[in-house]
Amino acid sequence: MKRTRIQTALAAVACVAMVLPPNALAAPPGERSADVALRAGGMLVGQVVDQQGIAQPNHVVSIRFGEQEVVRTTTDHNGVFAAQGLRGGQYELVTDDGLGVYRLWAEETAPPAASDSVVLVSGQEVVRGQWHGGYGAGWLNWIRSHPYITAGIVAAAVAIPVAVASQDDDGPNS
Repeated sequence: MKRTRIQTALAAVACVAMVLPPNALAAPPGERSADVALRAGGMLVGQVVDQQGIAQPNHVVSIRFGEQEVVRTTTDHNGVFAAQGLRGGQYELVTDDGLGVYRLWAEETAPPAASDSVVLVSGQEVVRGQWHGGYGAGWLNWIRSHPYITAGIVAAAVAIPVAVASQDDDGPNS
């Protein structure tokens, strides 16, 4: 009897987790992407600074969409960089010793709170628990890109044994 209550509680927790939108389970608020409005022609302008706010000249900035680099640029003597031809979407901006995630918006579609430029801080310790390849990466990417189907499979894997176990607890059939 006690085992059935535990199984029911676990099934309930799994169902609640499935109902939550994927954003609720995403990165903590401090690690979420910042909104940035692109300028005319899809231009992104930003500056690379160190932890003390000092401009970092001659830093290479890689702008990535997903796992693909779309633009590579270098900062000028004031630490400023610019990249043109970008479209709206979530991008990672990567330097040798810094990383930032930004949601870029087309010129006229940005929310009012969006910034018009990026400040990327280098010298921060970047610790990311991401795995981008190797054996089995294909199915992991599929799971990431189909969260609702995956949740349904997990729910079935929990609910079916619970249902079978509850039928077994009813006693022998007469």
